[in-house]
Amino acid sequence: MGRRNNHSCTFAISQCYCTKCGEKGIDIPRKSGRYREAGHLKKLYCIHCGKVWNHVEIRPMYSDYNYEDFQLEMKYGNFDEKGNRKEPYRIFRGELKQKGVI
Repeated sequence: MGRRNNHSCTFAISQCYCTKCGEKGIDIPRKSGRYREAGHLKKLYCIHCGKVWNHVEIRPMYSDYNYEDFQLEMKYGNFDEKGNRKEPYRIFRGELKQKGVI
């Protein structure tokens, strides 16, 4: 009882981008089965801003939210002054499509 099997854990690396400055921050390893949804926001220390701020988490090869989606949100202002999303990404993208922006 209490013994662990010797199966090795697999990890996926999530890239994180600051919602204030848009720069790439520190990567986060996530254990298999502990992944977050696409575009998950996580408060991390930004090495560029020097503050704890929301970062968008991107799993480059396994996600329907990618770096281009993040750039779109930054360019068209979907993050408020605290680094939170104003609109869920799917709704925000739909509104941009309706307006003919993308």
